[in-house]
Amino acid sequence: MIQETFKNNIGFMLLGCFTVCIGLYACGSQPKAGNGFLSDYSKLQKNPRHEGSRIYTNPEKPVRNYSRFIVKPVQIRLSSLGAHRAADPAKQQEMSQYAHQQFITALQGAGYEVVTSPGPGTLILRSALTEVAPSELKPRSFLMNISLGGASIEAEFVDAVSGEVVVAVMESQRGKITKPGSNEYENAKNVIDRWAVRLTQWLNEEHERK
Repeated sequence: MIQETFKNNIGFMLLGCFTVCIGLYACGSQPKAGNGFLSDYSKLQKNPRHEGSRIYTNPEKPVRNYSRFIVKPVQIRLSSLGAHRAADPAKQQEMSQYAHQQFITALQGAGYEVVTSPGPGTLILRSALTEVAPSELKPRSFLMNISLGGASIEAEFVDAVSGEVVVAVMESQRGKITKPGSNEYENAKNVIDRWAVRLTQWLNEEHERK
């Protein structure tokens, strides 16, 4: 009888853990109100291609007209949890440099030119990782202190000559529970990797490349 009761309790606990994790992921993937980085949030619309994403595209400035990019340094803005954990400034700088290099590598790998001077056919990519949160799992507290980590991104593609915003995007993603001993911001880096891949996929679609 005691053994059966124990099994039932374990089953309920695991079901509760699964439910909480799904809830955390769903909540974490929803777009936020904005962190103040973008020039204008009012024009953002739900992105039909990706859940938890909102986007604006300038109808008078087709992205296919641009093939050169100036990639600005990526800003890092911590979530309340990240700020509470007093993240090491060196880690923030490392993450900024990592995101910057991933975006450059992705663009160059897809055949786009990364430049440092403005000119015709050039977009300035300015971006910020916002709501950056560390992954955290404290077994002693079981369900109460699970953080999936991850980040949100706010980015603008600005015409390097006119200064007009061509595309603006805001998106939130969360990762998975990490293994003990993993880098606490590993999930945030995984999110950066996915964004870098999707960036070039989107550009290729706009340029009708296969």
